[in-house]
Amino acid sequence: MSLQELKEQVRKLSVSDRLALVNAIIQSLQDIPQTENWQYLVARSHPWRKQLYIKGRKLLASTIWQDMMANQMSSEEAAENWDLPLCAIEEVINYCESHQELLKLEADEERYRLQVKGVSIESTNAA
Repeated sequence: MSLQELKEQVRKLSVSDRLALVNAIIQSLQDIPQTENWQYLVARSHPWRKQLYIKGRKLLASTIWQDMMANQMSSEEAAENWDLPLCAIEEVINYCESHQELLKLEADEERYRLQVKGVSIESTNAA
């Protein structure tokens, strides 16, 4: 089954079944033993989010990474922008690049939860 076919099948599920599926996927990723040792990243307790945060801040690693990509920042620019050591930014990049599937699942989950609440997530930019 292709990814597109799988997505179409998931769209046919009820809201509660979709939520259960996403939770099961995230749980299965959580059960994978973490062998990595991060100096600047740490896990935080969250009902469904499993990605790592910057130690000492309520800041997701993916927030920095996405900001860098969206604004075409160098590692040095990101370090200055986020007031972090350059080695912390390099760790964020390594983590996010090696955990893209988890980050995508969590982004999908967040988008889905916003949709369920009726929050519009479409771009409002005028053409």
